[in-house]
Amino acid sequence: MQHITSKDNPNIKLYRKLASGKKHRRETGLFVLEGIRLISDAVKENAKLHSVFITESCLEKMQGEALDFQNTYIISEELAESMADTGSTQGVFAICEAHCKVPASDTIKSGGKYILLHSVQDPGNLGTIIRTADAVGVDGVFLAECCDLYNPKVIRSTMGSIFRLNVSEVRFDEVFPLFKERGVRTYAAVIDSDAVSLTDCDFSEGGAVLIGNEGNGLPRKVSDSCDVRLTIKMQGNVNSLNAAMAAGIIMWELEK
Repeated sequence: MQHITSKDNPNIKLYRKLASGKKHRRETGLFVLEGIRLISDAVKENAKLHSVFITESCLEKMQGEALDFQNTYIISEELAESMADTGSTQGVFAICEAHCKVPASDTIKSGGKYILLHSVQDPGNLGTIIRTADAVGVDGVFLAECCDLYNPKVIRSTMGSIFRLNVSEVRFDEVFPLFKERGVRTYAAVIDSDAVSLTDCDFSEGGAVLIGNEGNGLPRKVSDSCDVRLTIKMQGNVNSLNAAMAAGIIMWELEK
């Protein structure tokens, strides 16, 4: 394995560009991973790793577990600290090829259960929603005008679910005809006392629930185009939930 100690090494420069820039991720089709758990999950799900960077102490800790890749580099502890996006690094990083899951046209099936997110901008919220969707068994998550799916904070928040769940970036005009064609009812999650209570919705034949931006919710023209407008009826003085929490409650009901 080649040793790298300089921050000016081309491979390290590539890692930094991918970690900090959406534009570079889009242009190259690559994104970054950090940490033993996340990289191990990528390997288990047959993700294609472009290169791996690991410190000698981390290599010993993993006891030769994986990481026997063609492009594996030993890096210094100092370099690892400078590459870390977290408070304390585990000493292992990777560049990964953006994975291609099943396209929306093949994902949407009659009787399927889906979440469609519109303009969710917080990376932590997006990653948490993807992780929850994986946990409860949603058939797919679609993103319309959301923050970058391959933002390092999104990837970290998914805790490996990004490699197991069908997640697609789509346009409304692409998926709505598919939902209609395949008999999948659409539900707009809104804050409206006149909307149908989530607990009164019947998801036994599937459905696609739309969840909007953290601050503004769904655009009215989008919610009006759905078959049903639903809301989470809350008790006490609670009058709103953040996007990830609301999505978690909705997905639990969707999959009951």
